[in-house]
Amino acid sequence: MRHSTLLLAASLGLVLASHAVASDRPDPGKLTTRCLDAAADKFDVKNDYIQLQPIQAADAGYTIAGTADAGMDGKKNFTCQFDKKGKLANIVPESK
Repeated sequence: MRHSTLLLAASLGLVLASHAVASDRPDPGKLTTRCLDAAADKFDVKNDYIQLQPIQAADAGYTIAGTADAGMDGKKNFTCQFDKKGKLANIVPESK
């Protein structure tokens, strides 16, 4: 009886610990949406004119590289930078 109680307690601890770690990560869909909306606003284009690359983990959090097609102004490369909690920290235009 004691062995099964300890096993149950250990299993519950692992489940709770893994849930806590998983919930600390921001939702990738929300990061993508925040980046898309912020870039559209920054480059004054519709969301349809922005292409995003997959999310990358970075030392400070996460990054998403992208390109905005600004028509006659050309294509503008940029990177959305997020902190570890998923807050948009900055949009960095690529220098040419």
